[in-house]
Amino acid sequence: MKQKHFMDIQRLKADGGELVQENTGCFHVGDQIQITTKIDGANASIRYDEETGSLAAFSRKQPLSFNNTLNGFWNYIQSLNAEEYSKTPELVIYGEWCGARNKIRYEDDVKGGWYVYDIYDVDKAEYKPQDFVKEFCAEHNLTYVNELYNGKFISWDHVKGFLNHHWKSLGQEEGIVVKNQTMLNDPNTREPFYLKIVNDSFSEVMKNKVKVVDPEKEAEKERIQSLVESIVTERRVEKKLFELRDSGELPEKLQPEDMKLVAKLLPKIIYDDCLKEEEETVKACGEMFGKMCGSITMKIARQIICGS
Repeated sequence: MKQKHFMDIQRLKADGGELVQENTGCFHVGDQIQITTKIDGANASIRYDEETGSLAAFSRKQPLSFNNTLNGFWNYIQSLNAEEYSKTPELVIYGEWCGARNKIRYEDDVKGGWYVYDIYDVDKAEYKPQDFVKEFCAEHNLTYVNELYNGKFISWDHVKGFLNHHWKSLGQEEGIVVKNQTMLNDPNTREPFYLKIVNDSFSEVMKNKVKVVDPEKEAEKERIQSLVESIVTERRVEKKLFELRDSGELPEKLQPEDMKLVAKLLPKIIYDDCLKEEEETVKACGEMFGKMCGSITMKIARQIICGS
């Protein structure tokens, strides 16, 4: 069975500026929106397979099986009554599977839970409204994702107020997902109708989780990384992005879908510029400079363009 891959949900960018495209154009005051908890688990989906009369299970990127269970998700799906889904083979049910240790620590009852947040109709090529998703979950005894708000869009400040909510984590939640039901599947815009906002503290936790294998090697790596970061700066990366835009090699306003093109062009330009302008520092970093330069360049570019 061909897999219908997950939607990549962009981070909120409400102040794009000269270089980056804002992504809030699908949200208008008065639109019907829904805000849910962003759960730190693994993307997992199911769909009824008419050929086998069973439920097919998928991770974010591949089908699951007895030998590849996604920390028990495939096993969980075997406990469901496939016949209940036989009348809707066109529906792909998406959820977050909490089958293993998460980066965020949750209460004990979260483990082994699958929290459904979306349903996609492959025949109509559209996402179902959240009211439909909730009813489907109730009908099939599935757990619906934690809903925080269902009402009119007031402002982004109002939306961000839900970042302080508490659901099941033993600390701060990862963040929230905002879904515009009024603009759902709108064919007349390229703007996303789903956006996510991640708590800064969660981002910091992710950054600080470093596994040290060899203290001496790690110290040397950190020394070289500091050197690379001293010349591969946000200012240098932004300057080269502007140059690529002005030369017509990149669009005037960058969006997340342009990252592949940016990755193709930008790292080499930054490398060559550093070699030209900061030759001594480049040589001091040795053979590690090239790889670190590319990695840091794309990390900064991603922060500029995607906000993450």
